[in-house]
Amino acid sequence: MTHGDSGDVSERWRTALADAFAGLQSERLPPGLHAVAGPLAGAIEHASLGRVDAFRVGGTPQVVRRTRRSLADVPDDPFKVCIQRRGQSVVRQGDIELVLAPGDIAIYDTSRPYELRFDEGWECLAMTLPRRALAASDAVIERSMARGWTSLDGRTGVLGHLLRSAVREAPQAGGAAHLGEAAIQLLSSLVGVEQADPGETLRARIIAYVEAHASDPYLGHDAVAAAHGLSPRSLHRLFEDQPRSAMAHLREFRLLAIRDALLDPAYASHSTAAIASRWGFPDPSHFARTFRSRFGVTPGALRRDGGAESQRSWRSMATQV
Repeated sequence: MTHGDSGDVSERWRTALADAFAGLQSERLPPGLHAVAGPLAGAIEHASLGRVDAFRVGGTPQVVRRTRRSLADVPDDPFKVCIQRRGQSVVRQGDIELVLAPGDIAIYDTSRPYELRFDEGWECLAMTLPRRALAASDAVIERSMARGWTSLDGRTGVLGHLLRSAVREAPQAGGAAHLGEAAIQLLSSLVGVEQADPGETLRARIIAYVEAHASDPYLGHDAVAAAHGLSPRSLHRLFEDQPRSAMAHLREFRLLAIRDALLDPAYASHSTAAIASRWGFPDPSHFARTFRSRFGVTPGALRRDGGAESQRSWRSMATQV
């Protein structure tokens, strides 16, 4: 539906949902699926927790969709976690369909199309986090997305309480980041239950290590191998059938961190060279070539042209329509 339709869809709600979740679309339920008269409505509350964004979302019966057209608006390919609090939802992504009752959790990939269907009044807690935040392989995460978790696992309740408290109390910056990391650890523990392959476990641990030490200018292949009791050759073999080596993971993490800093108004007074050096690129020429090869734009052009876009923030809101 478009902005000029008959009013069946609240434009204020659609705008609030799209702003909060990078273009997520709200639609009426198809005929026969508990369709109700009147405009769609909902409420959103948000708290920023460092690498995590936490939300409390609820509304009338409806379908919300991430379409292929809106995928370009997704920042940094994040994962999203939905914890059902009230009502029931059906989560669909590709061939996967999960039915969530109160207390159940699903994780899905916002870089792909998906939909959530709510046949009755509903409320969810949600969190978004960068793809690289979870210390688990893609295969393990894919298995977790296909199964979800029920309220019978006590950790789902702990994660829900953490997110609900964060949204309600809006903690200060330092404490907020700690809560975000605690949420990531809880989710990682849920995902890790699926992780039986020792190779996957070790690779996930190494990736988490290189990301945690990414600002160390001396971090290299040999140092990473030694930190995990491996020979350099063993480290190479561990990743030889993976899409990226350990050092490629490190390079990608550093480049993404630099890109985020270049777009962050908080770093406006920092030179590009200083930011790059802080993330392991002391040679400006080499950094410029590497950055342009990865993102298709020079660091200076990104900083100049992306400044206006970076002003769009995930500000706290409670929109009721």
